Amino acid sequence: MAKSKNSSQHNQAKKNHKNGIKKPKTHRYPSLKGTDPKFRRNHRHALHGTMKALVRRLPLPRPNL
Repeated sequence: MAKSKNSSQHNQAKKNHKNGIKKPKTHRYPSLKGTDPKFRRNHRHALHGTMKALVRRLPLPRPNL
């Protein structure tokens, strides 16, 4: 009995490039799940301080007369 064919890469590259090889889509804000707890705590406080600074920097809305 003849041995069976294991694999062939013929035409596979052409098929892959037919629609283009695309990078996987990434999310804007990756999850912090599994990161260092100490970093996450500090990150939370840093974001809070950043938001306070941004609010202080924005001018107060003027009433339209």
